[in-house]
Amino acid sequence: MSKTATNDERIITALLQHGTIKEAAAAADTTPRTIYNRMKNREFRAEYEAAKNDILRTAYIAINGKLTAAIEAVAEIMSNPENNPAVRLQAAQTIITNAAKFSERLHADEYQARQEGKSPFDFDFD
Repeated sequence: MSKTATNDERIITALLQHGTIKEAAAAADTTPRTIYNRMKNREFRAEYEAAKNDILRTAYIAINGKLTAAIEAVAEIMSNPENNPAVRLQAAQTIITNAAKFSERLHADEYQARQEGKSPFDFDFD
């Protein structure tokens, strides 16, 4: 692996782990100016975006894996007559609010898929 590739890997890792360019530069043992310059490079930027998207995709999959259990937990609180009515009402409002957001997102995704000539159920995990 070349020195540039090794440095780029170290910089990308630092960018993903730290909240600011300054912190990432310190962690990668480089300068903020070096990071800004590398971010201007199309190939470097593509590698950084791909690494960031991999992390987001992994988080998205993990969250979706817990979604059904979370919905069931809130529904159980809402449905349990032994719970305080205010708590049950809050659980119901949580379900209603999130169902509306989910519905809006689903319709937007379906509309976008139709505009692109795709099925809304064609998933791109690449």
